[in-house]
Amino acid sequence: MAVGHHNGVCRHGDNTDLSNASRTKSTKMARGSWLQTDAEMRRKKRVAKYKVFTVEGKMKETVRNGCRWIKNKYLEVRYGWF
Repeated sequence: MAVGHHNGVCRHGDNTDLSNASRTKSTKMARGSWLQTDAEMRRKKRVAKYKVFTVEGKMKETVRNGCRWIKNKYLEVRYGWF
């Protein structure tokens, strides 16, 4: 096993520094992808909630318009408005 010094850093010939660095990098990438997936999941849930609110709003509008139509029909029949 060869030992070399470069800029005050001791390096071993068996490349343990490189294997540790690659492990650390892969761990960070795995964590990063998990965080990215987590953020993506939160975004998807938020968008799904927006869609639910949109559907709720459309349903409320439909019910409101139906009630208004019934009221107007009643008034038209009752008082003879055309």
